[in-house]
Amino acid sequence: MKKWFVSAVVVGLFSTVMLCSAAKAAPEEKSGFAALEGVTAEALPASEMKAISGELNAVDIAAALTAEAAKLSKYPTLQADVTKLAAWYTANATAINAAFQKFGLLTPCKSCGH
Repeated sequence: MKKWFVSAVVVGLFSTVMLCSAAKAAPEEKSGFAALEGVTAEALPASEMKAISGELNAVDIAAALTAEAAKLSKYPTLQADVTKLAAWYTANATAINAAFQKFGLLTPCKSCGH
């Protein structure tokens, strides 16, 4: 079995055990998610929004996946799957970017050279 897969499974199981034990550790509380109380969200300033530009654009996602696939030669099955996913993003870029635009998430394309 691949070492990364075993590591991922161990981390997943450990996380599940931690979440379950945290929920059982305090049965007197009304909710097992008390740690989430008081979390606030605030809008990012324009300068920070520009810093993350290009992260939600299907063309950039496809380019990033293609670049990552090139690094996975030791894992041919994973490499093929990542390449297939990159091709899917490329083929469906117009529809994906339309959805990003609809929700106000589309950012300018960095990999397009514009």
